[in-house]
Amino acid sequence: MTTAHSTMPAQALDLSLDGFGYRKVALVLTGSAATQVMPFWLDWILAAAPHTQFRIIMRDSASRFITRHSLETRLRARVHSDHWEDEVIAEHVELAEWADLILIYPATLDYASRLASGITDSPSLLAALSTSAPVCIAPALPPRALSNPLVTNILDVLRAPKNFVVIDPVPGPSESSDIAQAWVPPPFPAVLRRLETLRVAGTIGSTTDR
Repeated sequence: MTTAHSTMPAQALDLSLDGFGYRKVALVLTGSAATQVMPFWLDWILAAAPHTQFRIIMRDSASRFITRHSLETRLRARVHSDHWEDEVIAEHVELAEWADLILIYPATLDYASRLASGITDSPSLLAALSTSAPVCIAPALPPRALSNPLVTNILDVLRAPKNFVVIDPVPGPSESSDIAQAWVPPPFPAVLRRLETLRVAGTIGSTTDR
């Protein structure tokens, strides 16, 4: 469990976002300590990209670090749980067709492993594997995880689909130990700037014409 730049002073962050072409973003939050800063980032992105609609899907494990209420009061919309409800329209199908970007930020090793293995036991996992829209995975990894070839293989598998992009994690502190060599996703604005650059360049695309 790692936290995203919790010791970095706010003035050191680049909060710029000149443009963002995605209009319907499904944001998946997982059980990483990095999730606890998402209310701040949600406030920021709603102001920085006012024409983008965000739909938040929250894994049960994320509730250890954040509450639905803290997100819904900012989003002014329902935060979706990542399990199937008793509804006529299959949630994963609707999500896969609705989103023009699925962003998993942060993505725990458990979530990344499930996605790479084709495990589809939740709406967000099945939507990510069945959408033609870009899917971005921003991993948060435990200390020393990147030295394990099984972990690097998981990330390589996730890089293989044409519409998938993995944002490489950066060194960061671990909240649950004194070990410094943990891995956290880059700050949220940096990830969105990277996605916009890839979109404009046409280097991340759909698996089919949408």
